[in-house]
Amino acid sequence: MGYSEEDDDTLTLYVSDYEFLDQNEESISFSVLPLQWDGCDIVGSSEMQVFLHGNIGDGPWNFNEQVIAWKFELSYAQPEIWVLSKQNNWIMLQSPKKSFKNIVRTILITVHWLYCVKQNPEASRKYIREQMLKVFCSYEVEPSENDLLDHMPISREAAERDKDLANSKFLLSFMANHPETNTFHEDVRTTEKPKVIVDWNEDEDSERVDKDENYFAVCAICDDGGDVTFCDGRCLRSFHATITAGKNALCQSLGYTQAQIDAVPNFLCQNCVYQEHQCFACGMLGSSDKSSSQEVFPCVSATCGQFYHPECVSKLLHPDNESLAEELRERIAAGESFTCPVHKCFVCQQSEDMNVEDLQLAICRRCPKAYHRKCLPTEITFSDADENNFQRAWVDLLPNNRILIYCLEHKIISELKTPARDHLKFPGVEGKRKKEDLELLLTEEKDVASKRNIVSESFVADKTVVKKLKLAEVYSGADVGMSNSEIKKRWPRQDVHSLKKPNITDTGRKSLKDIADKSKPSLRKDSTLLKSRSFVVKPGHRNIDGSKMKNSISDRRRMKKVNISQPSVDAEMEKELLALIKDSTSSFNEEEFMKSHIVPITHAHHSKHLLEKSITLGLVEGSVKAVRAALEMLDGGCDIEDAKAVCPPEILCQIFQWKRKLDVYLAPFLHGMRYTSFGRHFTKVEKLKEIVDRLHWYVRSGDTIVDFCCGANDFSCMMKVKLEQMGKSCSFRNYDLIQPKNDFSFEKRDWMTVRPEELPDGSQLIMGLNPPFGVKASLANKFISQALKFKPKLIVLIVPQETRRLDQKASYNLIWEDNEVLSGKSFYLPGSLDVHDNQLEQWNCKPPPLYLWSRADWTASHKKIALGRGHITVEE
Repeated sequence: MGYSEEDDDTLTLYVSDYEFLDQNEESISFSVLPLQWDGCDIVGSSEMQVFLHGNIGDGPWNFNEQVIAWKFELSYAQPEIWVLSKQNNWIMLQSPKKSFKNIVRTILITVHWLYCVKQNPEASRKYIREQMLKVFCSYEVEPSENDLLDHMPISREAAERDKDLANSKFLLSFMANHPETNTFHEDVRTTEKPKVIVDWNEDEDSERVDKDENYFAVCAICDDGGDVTFCDGRCLRSFHATITAGKNALCQSLGYTQAQIDAVPNFLCQNCVYQEHQCFACGMLGSSDKSSSQEVFPCVSATCGQFYHPECVSKLLHPDNESLAEELRERIAAGESFTCPVHKCFVCQQSEDMNVEDLQLAICRRCPKAYHRKCLPTEITFSDADENNFQRAWVDLLPNNRILIYCLEHKIISELKTPARDHLKFPGVEGKRKKEDLELLLTEEKDVASKRNIVSESFVADKTVVKKLKLAEVYSGADVGMSNSEIKKRWPRQDVHSLKKPNITDTGRKSLKDIADKSKPSLRKDSTLLKSRSFVVKPGHRNIDGSKMKNSISDRRRMKKVNISQPSVDAEMEKELLALIKDSTSSFNEEEFMKSHIVPITHAHHSKHLLEKSITLGLVEGSVKAVRAALEMLDGGCDIEDAKAVCPPEILCQIFQWKRKLDVYLAPFLHGMRYTSFGRHFTKVEKLKEIVDRLHWYVRSGDTIVDFCCGANDFSCMMKVKLEQMGKSCSFRNYDLIQPKNDFSFEKRDWMTVRPEELPDGSQLIMGLNPPFGVKASLANKFISQALKFKPKLIVLIVPQETRRLDQKASYNLIWEDNEVLSGKSFYLPGSLDVHDNQLEQWNCKPPPLYLWSRADWTASHKKIALGRGHITVEE
C-alpha cells in the first residue's frame, strides 16, 4: 500500500535530516498533504504549499523542493515513507532533523505501529508496545496509544485495504475502542489535554504513580468513568459532578454547575463533610467521627475507602463462628484495624496477586464480595448472553487490572446496564424523593435565572450556589436512581453519544461483543494521567441542624407560595442609582484590574504544576494508616500476602512520590531564609566577565541584547562597556520581577508577557543567560520557549543539563558548550543567609553548562567566529 511501482531507470532520492516548511517558513507535518493508496490516484487535495528541506543521502548536498503528496509502504524490512515532488519524483524520507521530530512524531508512530501490526497480526498489545519503545527510544516522550488518535482515519483505511491488518485482533480491538473519526492536523491541533491518556508504559515507571492509578476513577453513582471528580475525604470515591459529565452514562450526577466546580478548591462529598458514612454491608448511615461515638469504621486497606459497622463486618469475616465474630466486633469497636472481605476471594478465601492474571480480583460494586478471575461464577459474563441474562463484568474500569462486576445478588436494569442506582445515602436526606420534588427544584432554578437582571450581582451568586446545593441533595439522596420510563423520557438513547466532547476520552463500559462489533468507546487502560478537578462543597445548610434539613422540601414549597413584592423605586432614587453606577463603572479600569491579578510564571509554578492537587488529606491519612497496619501485621508474624492486601507495594511508591513533591513545595517554609530554592540564583560577577569576554565576538553593531531574567543587572552593564571598547554600538533590554539597584535599560516585567512585536527582528537579537531553573528544569524550559517566539539569531544559556535542547525544539544548532566555566562557587542566592547571616553562596556539585545556540541560517558564520577565536577546535 502507499507505494506504486516506479520505472527501474528512475533515480531514487533519499533525503535525511529533513524538515517540512509551509509558505510562511513554519514547520509543518507532511501528513497535511494528500495521501496515495496502492498506486492509485492521489486521494484528496491541498492548497497549502509545503517544502521539503534536508540533505541528499549522507552527503553534504542540500535538498529544497516543493512536495505535493505522500505515501507509505509496510511490506519491506522497514516501513518506508515517500513524498512526491512537484516535478513528479518520489523521494524517500530517512531520519528527520532533531528539531523536527516532535512535529512528525504522531504520524511516524502511526506508520510504525501499522508496520508492527502488519508484520505480526497475532501480536499482543504488550509485544507491540515493546517494539514501539525500541524504535522511538531516542524521543524525549515515549510513544503512547494516544498518539495514534490523530490519524485514526489512516489506520482505518489501511485496515480496509490490507488483509494482514484486517486479521489483527489487537488492531480491530483498538479501532473498536476508538470509534471517533475526526482528526486534527498538527497545525490546528487543540492544546487541551485529554482527560484520559493511555500510556503504553504505564506500569514501568514509579515516577508516574499518581492519584488515579491506585484509586477508583469511576463514578460512585453510575459506576462508569469519564469526567469524574474525586472526593478529597477518606471515602476515596469519585462522582460525575455536573449533569453534562454524567449524561453519556445516563448518570444523574451531583447536579452542580461547572462554575461551582471552578469556584472552590477541594471537594468533599456530603458523607465526608458530616463524617457520616454508609456501611457497605447493610447500607445504613453511621457516624465515622472518631472524636465522638463512632459507629462505622473504615477498612484499613489503603485503596478501599469502605466503611462498616463492627457487627456487620465481623459476621462477614467469621460467618460460621459467632464467638470469633463477637471477639472481632469488640476489637474493631475499640479501634483495632481490619481488612474487609473485598480483599479476599469469596470462593477460595485467598488473597489477590496482581501479578498473576488468574489471581486478580473481580470486585462487586454493590456489596462486599469479590472473586478471583479463575473463581468467577460462569453466570457473571462479559457480554449479554440473551435478553434475560445481561452482562455483569467489565474489564479496564478499575485499577490494577481488576474486574468491575455486579454479583448475582443484584438485578440488572436493562436500560441502565447496571443495578438500580439507589444505593447511595447522604446525611440530611430522608427517604425517597418524589419526581415532583425534582421538577420543583428545576423550576425554581429557572425562576432564579430569570430574575438575575433585577438583583445585585453578589446576591445572584450566593442564591445560585444555595439553589444548586439543594438540587444536589436530591441528586445525591437515598433514591439516586430514576425509573426506566423517567430515564427514557429525560435522556433518549439516540441523543446520548452526540453529547460527547471531542477533547475528552471517556471511559465507558464495553463487552467482548462490543469489541468485535466496534460499537462502543473504550474504557481507559491507564488512568495515570487522568487529572480531575477537585473541590470542596460548602453546603447551604451547614449552619442548620439536621432536623431542619429534613424539612427542606416542604420549606421550599412554603417559600414558593409567598409573593414577595419588589420595593417601589421613585424617579429620584432611580436617578441616584444610575449616577452611582455610572460613577463606579467610569473609575473601573478592566485592563489594569486584569494586569494586577496575573500571577508571574515563577510564582505560579508550584501550585499549578508541582502538586496538581493530587495529594489530599484523605489519601495521605489512609495510606499512612495502611503502612502502619501492614508493619504491625508483619511484626506480629502475619503472612506477607495479607500485609500486601492492606498496603500494596504501589502505595509505598506513591508515598515516596508525595514526599519528594512536598519537600520541594514546602522548602521555603521549612528552611526560611536559608532556603536554597530550585528557582532564582544569581551568577557571580567574575563568572559573568568570563562569559562577556567570550560572547562579545559574536555581537554586531545594531544588535539588541536581551537578558530575560537579569537579576542584579550586571551582565548588560559589563557587556555594554566591553562592546564600547570594541567600537560596537548596541541596544539592551533587561527584564525581571525584582527591581535591581542598577536600572540600566531595565523594565520590571514578567518575561512571559513580552510580545515579539515589542523587540527588533530576530536577526538583530541576542538573548538569554540565566533563567530560574525550576524542578526538573521546568521553569528554564518555559523561559526558553518564550525566547524562541522571537527567533533570535543567538541564544546564550546557563541552564541545568536536564533542560530540553534547542535542536529538539526549533531550528537551532549548538555552537559550543562549556561544562566547566560555572563549576565551584559560581552563584549566590539573593536574600538567602547562612546561620551567621552571611550571603549564602552555592557550590555546584553538578555545574550547569554554558550553551551558545545559533539559528540555523546564522550557524555557518557563528561557527566561523568560534573556530577563529578558539572557542571550538574542529568544526562539528
